[in-house]
Amino acid sequence: MTAPEPSQAGVTSREPPPVERFRPADLDERDWSRLRATCPVSRVDTPEGGEVWLVSRYADIRTVLASRQFSVSPIDPDRGTGTAEANESIFQDPPEHTRLRGLVAGPFAVGYVGRYQDTIRAKADLLLDRIREVDGPVDVMEDFSKPLTMNVISEVVGVPEPDRALFQRLSDQLLVPLSEAQGVVALEGWRQLNDYVRDLIAQRRRDPQGRDRPDLLAHMIRAQEEDGTVDDVELATMVLGLPVAGYVSTANAIAVAMRYLLEFGWLARLRGEREAGLRKQFVEEVLRIQSGDNGESMPRFAAEDVRIGDVLISKGDTVVAPLVAANRDADIFSDPEVFDPHRPNLGRHVAFGFGIHRCLGANLARLELRIAVDALVECGMDFVMLEAWKAVPWKVNMLGDRFPERMPVRALPAANGGE
Repeated sequence: MTAPEPSQAGVTSREPPPVERFRPADLDERDWSRLRATCPVSRVDTPEGGEVWLVSRYADIRTVLASRQFSVSPIDPDRGTGTAEANESIFQDPPEHTRLRGLVAGPFAVGYVGRYQDTIRAKADLLLDRIREVDGPVDVMEDFSKPLTMNVISEVVGVPEPDRALFQRLSDQLLVPLSEAQGVVALEGWRQLNDYVRDLIAQRRRDPQGRDRPDLLAHMIRAQEEDGTVDDVELATMVLGLPVAGYVSTANAIAVAMRYLLEFGWLARLRGEREAGLRKQFVEEVLRIQSGDNGESMPRFAAEDVRIGDVLISKGDTVVAPLVAANRDADIFSDPEVFDPHRPNLGRHVAFGFGIHRCLGANLARLELRIAVDALVECGMDFVMLEAWKAVPWKVNMLGDRFPERMPVRALPAANGGE
């Protein structure tokens, strides 16, 4: 399928929602330990000049994310109801959230995503084989993690393989930095991606075998035809949103894993370590420690007066419950700034969020990261970082994710064949 022509008719999803609704408070350079000790529920300024409540303790963060006392939509204090614009995604309150999440949960269940294991490993090995042939620097983001994760989410959603480079380009055009998010680049990217998805849905409906495929698009088309539980706008919004939200955050996690494999010597340790399960523990520690770089939870809004600790949060107030703060709470994770796959309580991290809005793609992302680490450990190459991690420029996109612009490395034959 070629790039769609812009159209004014037949567009099935809305314009992109206002970015401000999705922007959390600025979380950079926070002293979480001091906040927890002195003011665990504090009033802070947002980048737009407003004020929000910032919660910094692990238990309080889980309460905010899981409690029905907090809505994902802004609250009108007088009416007691949400005031957000129309929303066809799963990021809304029950009962609509329950209905839509129930529709798409099956294809992301742990038992279902396992069927993609061989496909993910084959793509990872292919990308590493290409890197092996390069005589010079390669970019982990552009040459490994992003094409790997885009291929995976495209497979799950049902984007044809010939269209995946186009799909990635259109997704990248949308995920521009916050300073540009309301500009021409993001808006045009959204419209082109929307038109592509509209045409893909129409194409699949014309295909007699299209509804019988094992992907998300066929799953949702069947649901629409059989019981009318999803309308055209919701269908398009789901197909649009899941790849855009999912592929970059998983690509970032792979880049973070690569950093610890190289800068902290874990590539050699995992190659030489015979301890069962250490690679899985490594992956979980990557997920814990990379929180805050991407995948932060969206703000919540008090649906009623709520007391957290000694603080009364008034109905309608905005609350930010950062995953980075929860995953660095020393009461749960000792020496939280230290990367330690052997740490106790590792399974309690909340890198994918908590409650009913926990990341839908958590099982798939974890599988991708584990397979990427396995492929890197077993590829027979060593890698040299060509730029210090702290010197790498980072961007913030319109969904609030931070991501490295690049991660240049040089590939070399591994000592002793990588054993």
